[in-house]
Amino acid sequence: MSFSPSSNFSAIRKIDNTRRKLPIVSTLIIAILIVILVWFFRGGSFRLYASLFFGLYFLTKSSWLSIILVSVVQNIALLPLNILYEKYHSRIKDFESEIEETKTDEQSLLVNRKVREGDTSVLFYLLNFVIIFIAFISAGRVFLLEFYHTPIDPKYLYSFIPYPQYPLQGVIFHFPLIKVLSTTTVSWNTIATIWLTVLAILVILRLSWRILKPLLATNESILGVRISFNRLQLFISGFAGTLLIVSTYILRHIPTSAQIYIWSADLSKQNTAFNVVTALATFLATVYAGFQHNRETSIEAKKRGISETVIAKLNRAHLRLRFRNGILVGLFALWITRLMPSSHDLSVLAFEFIYVTFPYTFGKIIARSKSTSNQAPVSA
Repeated sequence: MSFSPSSNFSAIRKIDNTRRKLPIVSTLIIAILIVILVWFFRGGSFRLYASLFFGLYFLTKSSWLSIILVSVVQNIALLPLNILYEKYHSRIKDFESEIEETKTDEQSLLVNRKVREGDTSVLFYLLNFVIIFIAFISAGRVFLLEFYHTPIDPKYLYSFIPYPQYPLQGVIFHFPLIKVLSTTTVSWNTIATIWLTVLAILVILRLSWRILKPLLATNESILGVRISFNRLQLFISGFAGTLLIVSTYILRHIPTSAQIYIWSADLSKQNTAFNVVTALATFLATVYAGFQHNRETSIEAKKRGISETVIAKLNRAHLRLRFRNGILVGLFALWITRLMPSSHDLSVLAFEFIYVTFPYTFGKIIARSKSTSNQAPVSA
């Protein structure tokens, strides 16, 4: 059998084109990413969020309420992305695991290969990351400016957004707090007795289980209680030192009388008390995120047949790391927010509150859409 030079050349050219030509879906996503990045760097996202804030202000006539509503509207707008993320969740987790197992200098090659193959889960992962990153950067950037008393340049607003009358209303944020008027203390001997008693109970329970384990290991109800007890110990051991310090402070300052008072903060100015609240909330949100991540990781590890002992050790190490990270992130939040108007604090608190309550609010919508959608496999 013979081949003509022209047919050979055509075959080689065809192979070469299949290697270089991107799939349509990859080309489309890359084009969308380029458009979004150009729009972002030209100030389009800033104009969008400034218009969103002043559009909400036109409806509410309240600055602090509009700041909170910006975070609500953003989460509603991002619901389609969250639904798609849930759809691709298992494949994205596989991709993240593949990235972690790949050498650092080869990770870009892996992503490049996935994009060239038209892997929709990886393409969505990249698109989702860029959109969410731009959204949170833009939301935070808007509230760094002082436009509550200083009129904003009309060029930053869309033509259909009514220009606000100055000074803006609702700049003072009011929040009810509890003020402790008097306290009482527990003696150091009593505190030591309480902690030694707790420690003794934990030791006795552990020793009792080791003694009775051969007899009770087959009892599913008792085994379930034992597993829950182990998880509680694991959770506490991640930050036992801090728990000891905090509980000791509380026992030395037990409130005996208190009153409710209204705390106020000018959102156009820096407020130290607001900074402390933001730092504490950021710490708690970081620890909560770590706990949720550990829970998801544990579920995946059990599916892969990893032993409970290994999972417990990894969770303990991760909890300590997350707790340490939470302290560092909280301290950074305390430092950085002291350089900004407290409107930024309110924005951060609103986003963190929505994040923590997400499984019980917007997460319900995602779960409902997932249960009603068909279970057909996602095409690559």
